[in-house]
Amino acid sequence: MSTPVRRRAWVDESESDRTRDPGTYILSAAVGPVNSEDAARARMSALRLPGQTKLHWRDERKRHAQLARAVAECDFEHLVVVRTGVADERPERRRRKCLEILLRELHTMWSVTAVTLESRGPADDQRDIDFVNVLRGGQRVDPSVRVEHVVGRDEPLLWIPDTVCGMVTSQRLMGANHIDVLDGRITIIDA
Repeated sequence: MSTPVRRRAWVDESESDRTRDPGTYILSAAVGPVNSEDAARARMSALRLPGQTKLHWRDERKRHAQLARAVAECDFEHLVVVRTGVADERPERRRRKCLEILLRELHTMWSVTAVTLESRGPADDQRDIDFVNVLRGGQRVDPSVRVEHVVGRDEPLLWIPDTVCGMVTSQRLMGANHIDVLDGRITIIDA
C-alpha cells in the first residue's frame, strides 16, 4: 500500500478593479504535492526578468499568456474564492469570509493542513493567525489546519496564486480566456 501524496497550499489575494468590479475580493490557492514544488519554483523563477524581485500579474501586462501557460505547466490544482460584496465592505471582512471558505474547502477537497499565505506584514499576519485560531476553536475549520506567512519575493510558489487571481480578474472584467489553460484544474467558489 502506497503512502498518499502530501499536498500543501500556497495562497495569495487580490482585489478586482475598484471601478469596474467594485467590492470584489479574490483569494486563490495553488494546491500541489510537496514533491512537485521544486520544479514549480524553478519554472516560476525562470520567468523573472533582470532586476525583478518577484512576478506580479498586474506588472506583467505583455506577458499574461506566458505566465498563464507557466502556471498550467505546474503540477497544481487551484481553488479560488471570490467575494463580491457591498462596495463599502471592508477588505478585511471580505478576506475573512474568503479565508474561512478556502481553508475549509482545502481540507475537504485535498486534506490540506499546511497553508502558506503571502505575508501582508506582521500585524496583518497576526490577524490571520488569530482568525484561524478562532475558526479552529469553533470547529469551522479542521483543527489540523495550520497557516504560515512568507514574504512574496522570497517564495516563487506564491506567484502562482497571484497569477491565478489575475486570470480570474481578467475573466471577470474582459472575458479573457487565460483561465482556459488550467483545463479543469480550477474550482471557483462565490462567497
